[in-house]
Amino acid sequence: MSAAVKLQGVPAPATAGRSMPSMAVLATQERVAELKTLCPDVQDLSQVQPADVVQRHGGGLLLIEQGLPGWDQLLLMLAVERPSTAVVVVSDQLPAHMVRALMKLEAWDVLAVSASAGDLLETAARLSDARTETKGGAATSVCWAFRGAVGGAGVSTLAIESSFALARLVGPGKVCLVDLNLADGMTASFLEAVPKLDLPALSSAPERLDARLLAAWCWQHEDGVSIIASPRNPEADLMASEAAVLRLLDVTCAAFPYVILDMPRHMMPWTKSVLSAVDQAVIVSELTVPSLHAAADMCRDIDALRGEGSKARLVLNRMFQKKQFRAGFPVDQAEKAIERKIDVTVTSDWDAARTAVNLGKPVANVKPKSALVMDVDNMVRKFAPEGMIENSQTTRTAKKARA
Repeated sequence: MSAAVKLQGVPAPATAGRSMPSMAVLATQERVAELKTLCPDVQDLSQVQPADVVQRHGGGLLLIEQGLPGWDQLLLMLAVERPSTAVVVVSDQLPAHMVRALMKLEAWDVLAVSASAGDLLETAARLSDARTETKGGAATSVCWAFRGAVGGAGVSTLAIESSFALARLVGPGKVCLVDLNLADGMTASFLEAVPKLDLPALSSAPERLDARLLAAWCWQHEDGVSIIASPRNPEADLMASEAAVLRLLDVTCAAFPYVILDMPRHMMPWTKSVLSAVDQAVIVSELTVPSLHAAADMCRDIDALRGEGSKARLVLNRMFQKKQFRAGFPVDQAEKAIERKIDVTVTSDWDAARTAVNLGKPVANVKPKSALVMDVDNMVRKFAPEGMIENSQTTRTAKKARA
């Protein structure tokens, strides 16, 4: 995680020609009105609860005026749950514990109550610019969450295979697989990885997690995929708070361009927050009537949760190969039954999958031409943002040429 960007004492450049950034504002109505005369994209937060502000605007640009109802709660929540947020605070005498909270943020500044609207917007613009420069460009992290509609649908296998398929496309060191089955996750066992996540430490002080500590909790596979998993602990689900999990994912997404989540099927206190924030929510099912109905219900719930965001993706796993005769019904008939499109089907290859987990390797290392491997590769390409993989491969080619 980048160090906080502190801009006190830096001379303000001229505002001419600078594009004023959009920002969310918790301030007096007079100040909000002044800001709107200079920047049309100002959102008034006076009637929004702090938790909702964090959910909707965390990671963006906020202006907070000391003394407004909920200002202190909002700042503390941002420091724990959305440290990537850039914050301008209006205050003449900020309490010490609030300064400590600010120092956990990626970019921040404090201006006097007498500061003009122009000064506030100029500082906000410089914060936005400085944060982009510190990161080395605009953030491009992509996060996908895999969740099973029923138990035993093969979610962990698909999350693992998707992670390694991504790594083969974008290069080693860029993909992180996070096992959020904290009590009894199987990812570490499948890959013979070392579960290094210190859940008690994370839960007791989420705000202390930074990039350096995250690196200590990562285990890297020889194929270039980093694994974050915790030792099995029956008390883990009770221990993992929403603030802890969201902080873990925030820091992970800041450290890795591509993050894959293996999520538990049962509902956790943080499940809705995670599913509403990820780029792709992938529901895994089998081609059976009970599993399909459960998957359709789960997809509808996620669609309602994500609102205008992308809809949940439905994947049918463990499909029989077409050449094999099995009693069942075709995919188009299944789509009509649940009134929902099935985005991807993944062919079963039980022998290859069993051999892979026994060796602690992805299926592609055991049987590269497996239908399962090819289906997962196609799924990754389909779910990836347009141009993402092509740009990554172009960058890798350019680096090889320079070498």
